[in-house]
Amino acid sequence: MTLEEVERLHPRFAGAAAFYHKELEPFLVEQEALRSAAYKQLVRYSLILLPLAAATIAAIWLAGGFDAGWIGWVMAGLTVVVTLGTLAWLTSKVTAVTSRVKQEMLARISTFLDFTYNAEPTQARLDWFRDTRIVPSYDRSSLEDELLGECDGISFALSEAHLEDRRTRRDSNGRTETYYVTVFRGLLARFTFAKPFAGRTILVRDGGMLGNLFSRFGKSGERVRLEDPRFEKSFEVFSSDQVEARYLLTPRFMERVMELEALLDGKLQLAFDADHLLLSVNGGKDRFEGGGLSARLDDPAAIARLFEEIGIVFGIITALNLATATRA
Repeated sequence: MTLEEVERLHPRFAGAAAFYHKELEPFLVEQEALRSAAYKQLVRYSLILLPLAAATIAAIWLAGGFDAGWIGWVMAGLTVVVTLGTLAWLTSKVTAVTSRVKQEMLARISTFLDFTYNAEPTQARLDWFRDTRIVPSYDRSSLEDELLGECDGISFALSEAHLEDRRTRRDSNGRTETYYVTVFRGLLARFTFAKPFAGRTILVRDGGMLGNLFSRFGKSGERVRLEDPRFEKSFEVFSSDQVEARYLLTPRFMERVMELEALLDGKLQLAFDADHLLLSVNGGKDRFEGGGLSARLDDPAAIARLFEEIGIVFGIITALNLATATRA
C-alpha cells in the first residue's frame, strides 16, 4: 500500500504523503545510514567470526584437546562466548537504531493525527481488563505502544500487551523451578462514552461445554441467551442487566463483532462496563513493528503500513458503529 492509498482510508489520513516527505523522510534517511552501517558491520563480522570459531573448535578436537582435560573445554567455551557475545553486541547496535526509529515514527504520526503516544504506558490501565475478565489471569505483564486520542466524539486508548502466568515444575533432582507461560499477546482497547451503561455486559469466547462450565464462575451477571446461532457458537454473553444487554447486542451489532474479529485476525472479547467499551484481541499479527534488521528504514511502504496499523482504531469505531453508541 502506498501513502497515497493510505490517504483514502480515512479523512484523518489526508496529507499523509506530504507529511512523510517533509517531516519523516529526512530523519529516516539519516537513521537508515546508521542502520545500514551497523548491519554491514554485523554481517562482516559474522562471516569472519563464525567460521573462525568453528575452525578453532575443530582444531581443539583434532588436537585431542577435549580428551586431554579441562583446558580444551575451557578454550572451546571461551571461543563460543566471545563469538556469540560479539555478535550479540553488534546486533544490539542495529536494534537500537530500529527501536529508536519505531518509537519516533509512532510519536510523530500520532502528533500528525492529534493522538498521544506512550512507549511505556502505566500498568494500572490493565485493571479494567482484569476486572471484567476479558483477559486471562496472569502474574507478570508488560504494555507498550499506547495510543490515546479521540475520534468521532469517542475517546480511546489502544496498546499492545504481553501477559504471562507463573508456573512451577520439578526437575529430575526434585528441585522446584519457576517459569512463565504467555497467556495473552495482543491488543487492548478502551473506548469511553459520555453516558455510562446501566450494567456490565461481557462477551467472552465460547470454550465448549466443559470450558463454559468453569468460565461461568467469577463472571458477573447471568448468561444472556441470543438468537444468532453463529454468534453463540463463538461467544458467551454475561450481563448484570438483561434488558440493556439485549438492547446493545442487536443482530447487526453481533454481525459487526464477527466482522471485526476477522479484521483484527485474533480472538476477540468485549465488555461494556461503566462508561467504557473494552476490547481484548489475543493473537494475530505483530503491530507497530518494523521489517527486521535488514529492512530499510526510509521505505515509504513501511510508513504506509504503520499508518494502516495505527488506523485500526478507526476500523474498530467503524466496524462496531461506535459513533452512534453501538445502537443500530
